[in-house]
Amino acid sequence: MNTENQKAYVLHTRDYRESSQLVDLFSRDFGRLRAVAKGARGKRKSGGHQLQAFTPLSLSWRGKGDLKNLTAVEASGNSAALQGEMLYIGLYLNELLVRLLPEYVPHETLFDHYSDLITQLSTSPDPEPLLRRFELLLLDEIGYGFDMTTELAEDRPIVAAEYYQFTPDQGFIRIDSLSQRSKERGFLGGYLLAMAEDNYQLAEVRRCAKRLLRTALQAQLGERPLLSRQLFHQARVPISRTNMAEGE
Repeated sequence: MNTENQKAYVLHTRDYRESSQLVDLFSRDFGRLRAVAKGARGKRKSGGHQLQAFTPLSLSWRGKGDLKNLTAVEASGNSAALQGEMLYIGLYLNELLVRLLPEYVPHETLFDHYSDLITQLSTSPDPEPLLRRFELLLLDEIGYGFDMTTELAEDRPIVAAEYYQFTPDQGFIRIDSLSQRSKERGFLGGYLLAMAEDNYQLAEVRRCAKRLLRTALQAQLGERPLLSRQLFHQARVPISRTNMAEGE
């Protein structure tokens, strides 16, 4: 099967045999797939010099099995210049897609949002709301989205002043005990309703959203940690140690 001129992004690459690469791709029409870029580690062969993450590509491939062979690679737009924290966010997004998307299942809406988000990351001074929206959409796309306005088990609306616990298989359940410990491990209804309205202005809503989505995504990722998250924490350690030394 020959497939030509497909919109796609590179999610991850690794060396394969003597001079090739295995490439995880996210394409608009075919979803996530894996392909071999033969000779990509050589000098400008098979467009290997263009197989960069965060660059909109036009790809062609062939092959009958699950592992395709790339036959043409062309950039279809400018590469997003992600640096610092934005680069780690981009790596995090790519790792989520590799880990959570099934192969050969189209996700056109998710692809379009990913493309927009990568562009926005290179210019936005405030990426957090953009990231939360994408995480919510990703969960919806893979069938694990949840309603932040309804307590599903009891079929009653979320109340702003109440606290709720969240489980990925049951959604939100109201916490009857209002002890301080219950509040700390729960989610305030008002913050959930703000998220449902796409309102992330309050810092408390942002913290709630980050904690909630980490819980929801971790349930699908399993026990294996995210490499991008580890890299981000490692990059911040020298800064933290420097600050501590200055404080001393």
